[in-house]
Amino acid sequence: MKKDPTPNIAAALKRKTLAVGSGKGGVGKSTTALNLAVFYARLGIRVGLCDMDPLSNIATILDLGEDRLGRSGGTGAQPATLEDYAVPVFANLDLLFPRPKLSREEGSGTLLRLFSSFARDMHRRYDLLILDLPAGTGREENLAFLPFAAHLLVVATSEPTSHVSAGGYVKAALETAPDIGIYFWHNKYLLVQDGGFNPRGIIDNYNRHVQPELRLDLRVSRTVDIAFIPHDPALDLLQNALSLEGSIRIKLLEACEVLQKKLLADTPDDLDLDENSRNLILHYIARRGEISNVEVYCRELEEYYRDFHASSGTPRYGKFLARKKKALTTEKNRAALRSFVGTLKKNLLRIHALRARAVLDEALEEIGDSTRIFGGARSPRTEKKIHEAVSRVLAEGVRRHEKLDSFTRNLLGVLLFHFALSKIMNSHGVQNRVYDFVPKRKNPRGAYVRDKYRQIHYLVEKDEEYHERYFHLIRDLFPVALKQLAVLVETFRLSPLVLRNPSSGEANRNAYLKLLTNFVHDAIHSGLGVFIGFKFNTAAEAIKAGARDLLQVMGVAPPSADEKPRRVSRAEKPRIAAEAKNTAR
Repeated sequence: MKKDPTPNIAAALKRKTLAVGSGKGGVGKSTTALNLAVFYARLGIRVGLCDMDPLSNIATILDLGEDRLGRSGGTGAQPATLEDYAVPVFANLDLLFPRPKLSREEGSGTLLRLFSSFARDMHRRYDLLILDLPAGTGREENLAFLPFAAHLLVVATSEPTSHVSAGGYVKAALETAPDIGIYFWHNKYLLVQDGGFNPRGIIDNYNRHVQPELRLDLRVSRTVDIAFIPHDPALDLLQNALSLEGSIRIKLLEACEVLQKKLLADTPDDLDLDENSRNLILHYIARRGEISNVEVYCRELEEYYRDFHASSGTPRYGKFLARKKKALTTEKNRAALRSFVGTLKKNLLRIHALRARAVLDEALEEIGDSTRIFGGARSPRTEKKIHEAVSRVLAEGVRRHEKLDSFTRNLLGVLLFHFALSKIMNSHGVQNRVYDFVPKRKNPRGAYVRDKYRQIHYLVEKDEEYHERYFHLIRDLFPVALKQLAVLVETFRLSPLVLRNPSSGEANRNAYLKLLTNFVHDAIHSGLGVFIGFKFNTAAEAIKAGARDLLQVMGVAPPSADEKPRRVSRAEKPRIAAEAKNTAR
């Protein structure tokens, strides 16, 4: 008699199943699950992304309407095949169970069909299965799925309530599936926090806020930190509408932020600390604003340093951290720190960069508030405040340019070019040219709106028509940007900040072309919820690195080390070309 292979199939499917969960909502769980799925699909891994959330967030993020969901089932009668519940989204990526599941019975029914009726089909069809679970610790709609997964990715943000919720979720997960591997994905990560809060210590922070009988044993939990993703407004799903104004403010903010961090330079050699401690001090100074009183500032820094290490003091690291804590309080280190902070206090270029950063932060918040219900109106003075703040940074850069290193001068040149772009992006002609490029569809009310799914599809599938239209857009905008740059340089005497070709001394057109290309590329793809559209972006690079590390700990090997996105098939090209032409009109 032939042995039933089902148990072996179930075990094999479990080994390649990753559940993505969180202790609380609003931490970016569904966005993380989607970005991982898209990235792995581009590597050539066949991915089944299971939308277990009752509200089906993945379909919403992807902008999948009824026309694209087709006949996919959700929670009704038993279907004949897995295809009845699968929606092909991109090459190598299917969305499973995309429709809303409005009751616990529907969720548990989905679970039974997923890992019983369809186990054999899923094992054959997919190399990796990702479960996007609802937030919280509900048993029927969340914890019940965990015994079917060998891996659990817990998504959290860098704030205390998220850490406590994540720790509680880990405890519940281990009680349900004791052998599951647990990995932490830190979203909106910020190293320096107020009150000595350690953003890396999720389990420590959880244990500190619960009763002794509820605490987790670190030796038992076996958790691994996989990724630390800095907050990036360009990846914010709340930015559903395309905003050139918001995108250029983000670029200006990034340049000012990098500039003020660069001006911190290295900590002085006579500050006798290890590299991690030096970096912690620099992170603290970079996050804080202007320095009003050197002595008070240094005392607060020392207090933060002490509290940070005290909050990190686990039995494994206690003695090591105690040595570092004592190191900062020596007379030699205290004198070196005060001298360093005193020098920073007088640095006008850094002061102007900090003030510009504050103005730009406020301007971005204004855009966000104006799009919300009951949000405030935008101030007509905002653009003037930005102009004045950035102009002061550039003017101080010109005054000090001979004393600056080449990196800082080039950074100021980048800021100048984005300043020029901020001027032309206020032009209705330029705005209309960019908006016309973005794919659109009719909503149920008959109005044209951004077609997010088609735009994501063009990126993932590497569509040639889309990229050719993008080339024409850049070709039209480039001379306009250079003309505006020349006007600013002449008007404000900013010639020392022009990016130049080292051999000829002429303006470096290739550098400016690359800056324009990167800005437009990021601007037109902001608000999509996927990092694939971002080429030179810190958060995107962190997501990519974390995704690769996660593959390694899971033991899933991609078919190739290179990312080789598939191109659109010949059969699809006439349809897509026609859609692109209609959109252009």
